[in-house]
Amino acid sequence: MSTEQPLLQVRSVSKTFGVTRALTDVSLEVGAGEIHSLLGRNGAGKSTVVNIIAGIYAPTTGEVLFDGVDIRQLSIFQRQSLGIRLVPQHENSFQDLSVAENIFTGVLPTRGAFVDWKTIHREAAAELASYGLHVDPKTPVRELSSIDARKLNIIRAMHSGAKLIILDEPTTALTSRERAELFQFVRALQERGTAFIFISHYLGEVRELSKSITVLRDGRAYSVDNVAEASEAYLGNLVAGEDVELTMRDASTAPGAAATFVEASGLTGEHLDDVSLSIRKGEILGVVGFPGSGAREFCRTLAGVNRREAGTVTIDGRPVSLANPQNAIRNGIAYISYDRHREGILPSFDINENIGVAGHGGKLRTLGGFVNLALQKQLSRDYRDELKIKSNSIFEPMESLSGGNQQKVIVGRALNIDPRLLILDEPTVGIDIKSREEIISTVLRLTREGMSTIYLTNDYEELLRVADRLVFFDDGEIVAVLDNNDITIDELIAIRDRAKETA
Repeated sequence: MSTEQPLLQVRSVSKTFGVTRALTDVSLEVGAGEIHSLLGRNGAGKSTVVNIIAGIYAPTTGEVLFDGVDIRQLSIFQRQSLGIRLVPQHENSFQDLSVAENIFTGVLPTRGAFVDWKTIHREAAAELASYGLHVDPKTPVRELSSIDARKLNIIRAMHSGAKLIILDEPTTALTSRERAELFQFVRALQERGTAFIFISHYLGEVRELSKSITVLRDGRAYSVDNVAEASEAYLGNLVAGEDVELTMRDASTAPGAAATFVEASGLTGEHLDDVSLSIRKGEILGVVGFPGSGAREFCRTLAGVNRREAGTVTIDGRPVSLANPQNAIRNGIAYISYDRHREGILPSFDINENIGVAGHGGKLRTLGGFVNLALQKQLSRDYRDELKIKSNSIFEPMESLSGGNQQKVIVGRALNIDPRLLILDEPTVGIDIKSREEIISTVLRLTREGMSTIYLTNDYEELLRVADRLVFFDDGEIVAVLDNNDITIDELIAIRDRAKETA
């Protein structure tokens, strides 16, 4: 750390909620122009620390100083005026308003009794250009790409005079190219003197971006100052509090020339142009492609989420209709969406209801048309144990669970239909390393037992650990298919980029 006074000082902070102790004697410092990362499993205390810094929670004991001033008694808005800004993981922009309106939210310049739109658009354009974001200030936010939306949230914070920006899982659902672009953007602001607290589950990007790291585990803080010498394995073990072994596919059990299970022929639809592909029994098929390439659309079409305009799908040689998700489920296809908050969890329901709902039209339905509640509870307990879902009972509400445990519940729901084809779309985004490996381990075991899997993720290290075969999409077409014979990340990226150039 520099000998200068840190911009932010969290000193021996503890926090209790009733009888629950969330933080114990946590200390950390962030200097001006420093990127300081927070690591930890879901429920480890990261959100509590961030909420105390932002002013959402008050510490039970300890001090929080900003620019040398004790800010414990200041409100959220007073802290924002000092320069503390929180950019949350989930979109907090006004989607139907323009980029310019989002930048000037709450402080729209006026001329007399009317909004001065000419000034707003001119100043917004200049501000966007100064940060290197080249979009029309009149563009509705919902039309922005994921990376431009992330940048806009940071620019909004800078417009409000941010000195410290807290980025909570900012790379969620971004491609590797978009992540690199975001890091370049953050580093440019860092060079101007802006400090960042960076929260992520991706150890590689944390090491790449950070000057210092604080790991939270069970409400206690562990400082990592020499980031250059902290390997991903060391950080992963520090996060978990135990040795975490990365789960690897066994190449000797690859399906090879196994019989074709699913055959897609001439699929045409949203971002799909005459796509044909076979999936073998017991195979994990890794899918590679940027947003809009057809990769995600292929997955969602097989799951009955996206409409198929042309083409056929056969399962075990039998033509099937996949007109909707219910139809896909009846044919043994389970889909786990990349967006568990919008298309996954039922937040007002408990674990038992979230897992059980997938079986209401199938194995849980009695001859009289009722749901076998006793069997549902037993299956929910079985999946809770199988997936190591941390809860006191299956009747805990979903909202009380960490992100990793919510994702495990969604996996349990998918497995509850006894799928023959499991489609996983970014299944480990935003969850801790321990939960990630537990989910992957379960998928590999079920695949060895004969289930086929489609695995879509932009975490290429993860993809190469699990996939038997790789299929590359671009511009709605398949541009390459190859076996995963010890391919490296650099080779995968080179194949992806070369395929895109020749498509």
